[in-house]
Amino acid sequence: MKKYFILSITMSFFIILILIFSLLASVQGTIKGVVKDKKGNPIEGVKITITSMQYSAVRITIKSNKKGEFIQIGLQPDYYQIKAEKDGFSPTVFEKRVRIQQTIDASFEMEEGKYYVGKSPGEKDFKRGNEWFAQGKYEEAAKAYKEAINKKSDEPIYHNNLGISFTKLEKYEEAIEVYKKMLEVQTGSYSANKSIGELYGLQKKYREALPYFSKAVELSPDDPDAFYSLGACLMNTGVYAEALEAFSKVTEIESRLLIGLLSSGNDLCQSE
Repeated sequence: MKKYFILSITMSFFIILILIFSLLASVQGTIKGVVKDKKGNPIEGVKITITSMQYSAVRITIKSNKKGEFIQIGLQPDYYQIKAEKDGFSPTVFEKRVRIQQTIDASFEMEEGKYYVGKSPGEKDFKRGNEWFAQGKYEEAAKAYKEAINKKSDEPIYHNNLGISFTKLEKYEEAIEVYKKMLEVQTGSYSANKSIGELYGLQKKYREALPYFSKAVELSPDDPDAFYSLGACLMNTGVYAEALEAFSKVTEIESRLLIGLLSSGNDLCQSE
């Protein structure tokens, strides 16, 4: 009896482990897409760099296949910068939000141009900045990111990380200026717009924050955090009706996400 009891516990333990790993996998998302030229032809061999906007140490490089297809699985929920490079084409940079258990379509087109793929002259300083940042040495990290920007000023991720470093140092005005520079390089950056709005909010400059939160919602209309920030900003500027409308969007989006998660959980239990 004791032997069977121990065996039962062991089997239960392994079943629990399997469930845990299944659940961990289920909180990840996928980015996939097709790269084409302006004529609609697939482009093979495009270097696609996927970088987390929050944890820049998370950086993955993949290439498109003969059909122009690319895919990256196992991504934690976050906003990611996608940078595409190919000899003879102008580089393309944009952001995509990865959500739990969802496959995000990141298809795009590239335009022919005089460009040749090579290592960025600021990459060494950028990596050094990441190392300092991981150690909590934000002043040193900021200096390294500045060096990276001086050598390659059109890399949005360099500006992003410098802005985060200044925010950690509570140098809010300097961070705002950095993110505004980032928007000059990447006009459609959700991360830069939301960061500027938050930095103005920390200083209680709600009217200055409002256009940036509004733009963030426009760029990412399925993000409840964006609508919550907009709603809070509208409340602080006395625009109550529009604030309530923004908060109702938060509830609507989160309800959809919850239903999706519950449905996925039921599917997981049934498959087990």
